[in-house]
Formats: sequence, C-alpha cells, structure tokens
Amino acid sequence: MVRTMWKKIKGKFQKPWIRFYSMDAGVAEFFPLYPSQKLKRQWRINTLKEQYQNKSDCPVLALKETFDNLKMKDNGIKEHAATCPAITAIMDSGWILPAPADFAIRPDPEKGTFQWVTRQLFVGGKYVTSHIERQTDGMRDLVNKAQPTLGQVVKLETPWRVMAHPDIVILQIPVSYSDDKRFSAPTGIVDPSYSYEINVQLFWHAMEGDHIVEAGTPLCQWIPIPRKWLDTKEFNVIIETANDEDYKAERMMDYLKTKSFIENTKLNDRIKDHMKINSLNKNLERFD
Repeated sequence: MVRTMWKKIKGKFQKPWIRFYSMDAGVAEFFPLYPSQKLKRQWRINTLKEQYQNKSDCPVLALKETFDNLKMKDNGIKEHAATCPAITAIMDSGWILPAPADFAIRPDPEKGTFQWVTRQLFVGGKYVTSHIERQTDGMRDLVNKAQPTLGQVVKLETPWRVMAHPDIVILQIPVSYSDDKRFSAPTGIVDPSYSYEINVQLFWHAMEGDHIVEAGTPLCQWIPIPRKWLDTKEFNVIIETANDEDYKAERMMDYLKTKSFIENTKLNDRIKDHMKINSLNKNLERFD
C-alpha cells in the first residue's frame, strides 16, 4: 500500500517521458532527433545579425535613428518578424527529425512521379518508397499553395520507433519556416500508443533537376502535447462580446504602443508589460 501511494506521489512530479529508438545501429549516434531550438535556420541567422549590426549603442546615433524612423510611413518599426514571440515559439518547439541517410530524387513533373536512389536500406530492407497519386488527390496541393506539388508522394520508412507516456500524443508539422523549400511534411497527430513506426511522407515541390537530401536534413518537426487537449470538452471556452474590463485593458495596451521609443526598448520588456496588463484584467477572477 505504501509503495502504491509512493508511485502516485512520484508520478505527479515526474516529467512525461518519450522514447525514440532506432532499429539500425549508428543512426541514434550520428543523426538523432534533437530539440528544435538547435536548428540553425540561415535566414534567421542572417536577419538577426543584420538587425543587431545596424543598431547603434551610441546615444547620439540612437537618437538620430529615432528621428529618422519617425519620418517613416510604418512608424519606424524595424523589428523583423524573426523576433516575433509567436513565430519564435513555433520554431523552437518540439524536436526535429533528420534524414537518417542520404537519398536522391529525380522528379518527372509530366508523369507526376519520381525516381529515387539510395545506398542505405534499413530494417525490413526499405528506406525510400512512395504513395501513389490517388492516395492524396484533393489534399496535396493544399499543403503548400505557393509551390507545385508532385503527384507521387515520397515516403521514408525510417528505422526510428517511438514510445511515450500514455497521456502524450505528438503533433507533426513541416519544419516551421525552413530554409529547405524542396518538400513539405504533412501535418497530423501521431499517437504512440498504437503508431510506433516513424515513417515520414514528403510532398515534393522541386520539379526540375536531381536533388540529394543528405543525412541530417531536417524532415519534420514533432511537438508533444497532452492527449486530453485533443478533446474540446476538456476546455471551458467562453465566446462573448468584450466588457468594460476588456476595454480598459485595450486602452492600456494602446498606451504601451506609444509611451516609449521602440528603439530604446527590448522585446522582453514589452512582453512583460503586456503580461502585467493581462494580469490586471478582472475577468480572470471569473475562472478562479
């Protein structure tokens, strides 16, 4: 009885667990899944480097920049979307699944098919396979409307398997804001309680030439979420017109936008100010 109680108490403080394991030796050591915040997106690196290089620490030059920016039609807001908290959060959430081995694709856009070649076959003698065109009719062109999509879908049967805490499922999304525009992984929910093989479908967009996808290339992003969050009944959702407290908060938010020169403020400080205003909204008391 004491042991049972201890397990229950211990369970409340334990982190939910996820286990990724490779059926082929070497993959886990050379190309493991890794946290998304470690993915180096070149466009992001270049943007942030340029933004902070152009920012002067000299008070005189900073003041001159303030005056120059106020003359701009966009009110002088120069911060790139790369620093947006919402975009940063999705880019840095979950884990990245990299390609476990090189493979090459030669698309035939007229036939809607592709040829492939690889030197590596994993468990079961497979790696690169495909889904035929009719299996994704009506949906594949919706994955990335800005680019054409090959009819045949690239399917990678990886050596990876997954186990997870029974309360956890995994949201699969394409690698968010990826530098690689040749393919997109589909969005979906992976339930490790029964779907333990990690096979990745890739909607192929690059229609010309031969393409090598090297081992280590990011394929998709996996974000663990509580299973119960999939059920809308688990949430107390209220949809209504704003009340006096909301209008009061809105006026304070408007004040925050103009109380300081944006060149002299930090993003984290502005986030803290917003959080303070949200904490003052008395509507929160309705949910205590």
